[in-house]
Amino acid sequence: MAKKRRRSKWAARPGEQVAAKVTRTDENGSWILASVQRFYADTETYDVQDEDDTSKLIRLPWSHVMRLSTGAEGVFSKGTDCMAIFPETTSFYRAKVSKSPVWKLSGTTPMVQEIIVKFEDDEDEQGRTPHRRVPARYVIPLPSEYFYEESEDVDLTPPAK
Repeated sequence: MAKKRRRSKWAARPGEQVAAKVTRTDENGSWILASVQRFYADTETYDVQDEDDTSKLIRLPWSHVMRLSTGAEGVFSKGTDCMAIFPETTSFYRAKVSKSPVWKLSGTTPMVQEIIVKFEDDEDEQGRTPHRRVPARYVIPLPSEYFYEESEDVDLTPPAK
């Protein structure tokens, strides 16, 4: 029960944009940009709506929804494998951060506004992979880096004496 309460505390809220896995495979493009309509704490599922097709709701388990970055987390450095929205689409594709992110102050908070990546399978006619600028909120960790079992978490409780 404690796990569900903790997950509910960190669940994306209605109206929040998220990355949502809408296929059973991990192929490129299986994660899309969606907005949360509802979170069900008892079943740990979400109702989300595809940002491109608002005609239907999709019910997904907790492990198929990722919250987007605020730009203040700083989890991406040069060489990091990630997923990012390919320009002019609403689908996330595998990429690698190709330049160190530039931090700027947004008020008093340091933020990364955009991240420069190279997408897998994005070669031009000469076989070169271009650097592409993606807003930081649309760059997410690989799912294996984002989701983990709480049993794998480090217990920081001091031992009883």
